[in-house]
Amino acid sequence: MSTKPRTEDLRAALSAAGSAHHDYERNFLDGVRDEQWAGWYAAYVIGRLGDFISPTQLTKWLEEVPADGDWAQGAATFVAEMLATP
Repeated sequence: MSTKPRTEDLRAALSAAGSAHHDYERNFLDGVRDEQWAGWYAAYVIGRLGDFISPTQLTKWLEEVPADGDWAQGAATFVAEMLATP
């Protein structure tokens, strides 16, 4: 596994994942909500930032983040906190 990413890097990757996933839902799923979105985001983030955690664990954490406010920032903060927990 690679080093843990900074919160700022997580936020940027999660924001980019959100934009790319929105395009995917709109253009390939004809606007249908992708119920597997968290796994998609996890794969995108790990692909961008390196193998710092298992995709399964990151997917679980992303599903726990409330979908309000600046979700990418909240998710980045949550993931960074979880990564810092022994």
